[in-house]
Amino acid sequence: MEGLLVETTQNVALEYQPASVGERILAYLIDFLVLMAWMIAVSAGMGVFSGRENLETVGVVAFFCLLLLPVLLYDLAMEALFNGQSIGKRALGLRVVMLDGRQPTLSAYLLRWLFRLLETSLFPFFGVIAIVTIAVNGKGQRLGDIAAKTTVVKLRPPVTLERVVAVPKVDPNYQVTYPEAAMLTDGDATTLLRALQKGVRMENEYLLAVAAEKAKGVTSITTDQDDAAFLRTLLRDHAHLALLGK
Repeated sequence: MEGLLVETTQNVALEYQPASVGERILAYLIDFLVLMAWMIAVSAGMGVFSGRENLETVGVVAFFCLLLLPVLLYDLAMEALFNGQSIGKRALGLRVVMLDGRQPTLSAYLLRWLFRLLETSLFPFFGVIAIVTIAVNGKGQRLGDIAAKTTVVKLRPPVTLERVVAVPKVDPNYQVTYPEAAMLTDGDATTLLRALQKGVRMENEYLLAVAAEKAKGVTSITTDQDDAAFLRTLLRDHAHLALLGK
C-alpha cells in the first residue's frame, strides 16, 4: 500500500505506512487471546464463590460486569485510553491515526467500535467484510475507519540522523550554514529526513517543496537554495549542532 503523508503538530510532513491485512489480523488474534485469558481467569475466580448464598443474583451481575462488559468494551476502552493502541496493536507496533495526522477523537474511536461490532457480527460473513475492505481500500481502512476518517499505521522506529546525514562526529572545520537548525527537535529532523528521502527517491518535487516550506516556517529561514539542497544542509547543521550539545 502507498504511504500516507500527514503532518505532525510541528507542521512537518511525515509519512506513515498503513498496516497490512495480515498485521491487522495478527493484532486481532493477540487481542482475542488476551480476552480469552481474561474470560478463563474470571470464570475460574467466580467458581471459587459458587457456594455462597444469593449466588444466582450475584453471579449474573458479576458475570456481566466482570466478564461480558470488559470483552464488549475492550477495543473502545484500549484505543481511547492508550492513544489508539490495543495490546495486539502495541505488540506489532501499530496505531490508529486520523487521515489528517491528528490524534483520533473519542467520537472517532466510538465510530470505529460501533462499526467493528457490525463488521464482526454479520453471520456468515464474520470478519470477511472488514478484511476485504482493508485489502481493496488502499489506505488500510475497514468500514469503521472510513466512517471515522482513521486508519491503522505502522510505527516505524526513529531514524537516527547519524545513520543518514554525513556528520558522524564533531568536525571542528564544519561550517554551520543555518544556525536556526537548532530550533528543530529531533522529531522534526527525522520527519524532514523521511520526506527528503522519499522526495528524492520518487523525484517528487512537490513533496520536497512542502517539506522545505514547513521547515522554513518552523525556523524562519529565508534561502535561495533549491529544496533538496536546503533540506540536506539544514539536517547536517542540525546533526552537527546536536553533537555539540547546542
